[in-house]
Amino acid sequence: MAGEARKAAKAEKGTNYPKIGGLLKDRRNYHGWTLADVHRMTGISVSALSKIENDAMSPTYSTILQLCEGLKIEVGDLLNPSSGTTQNNIMGRRSISRQHEGNTLEDNNYIYTYLCSDVAHKRIIPMVVTVSAREMGDVGDLWSHVGEEYIYVLSGTLKLITALYEPTELAAGDSVYIDSTMPHAYLSAGKGDAQILVMCSSATPNLAQTLREILKERLSKGSSAETGEVSPAKPKRKKSGAVKNGDG
Repeated sequence: MAGEARKAAKAEKGTNYPKIGGLLKDRRNYHGWTLADVHRMTGISVSALSKIENDAMSPTYSTILQLCEGLKIEVGDLLNPSSGTTQNNIMGRRSISRQHEGNTLEDNNYIYTYLCSDVAHKRIIPMVVTVSAREMGDVGDLWSHVGEEYIYVLSGTLKLITALYEPTELAAGDSVYIDSTMPHAYLSAGKGDAQILVMCSSATPNLAQTLREILKERLSKGSSAETGEVSPAKPKRKKSGAVKNGDG
């Protein structure tokens, strides 16, 4: 079953779900920015930005974080198909994600599927995370951030590493609630990838931005340093078995 969740994650997006290249271009055109303007704000080369917008290159997760930091927006703002439009101050917001539908970002060790990503400035950040990392050497140090989080294992076996407790293995159906300020990390302890539902919550109004900065620092330690270019879309790994998959 190793890596099957990665295949399902990409298949779930569907042909009608907006691609990040088109969303980036729409946002740029709405603000009247040229590619050179976005280059100056983000540090990403004009050629790389053009390739992203035309879906000729797939941005790495750390590149997406670099985009969001430079444009001063949250991940949800960038991925929101209606970004750039005026939002009314309506008290009854609602968003539905069906069958783990969402915007999927990934690196070599994790797939983050951000659920209900059309709602920005949320106090709860729901994600389905596919965990491929097997040991701490794959991801670097433990990480921490403001708030609390609830973790529910959807499939596979998760090894939760924390600074204050012994490593704990959680099977499908198990869950844990932790203080996110306690350094922690997720590893897969089964034969295949582990898939978990993570819900991060905090009274901090810019929680998504805070999480983005933490993830950027962590991913930069676990991958080669960003040079301003983005990597071509990676070939799909061979899969076996069937694990349903659907985010930081």
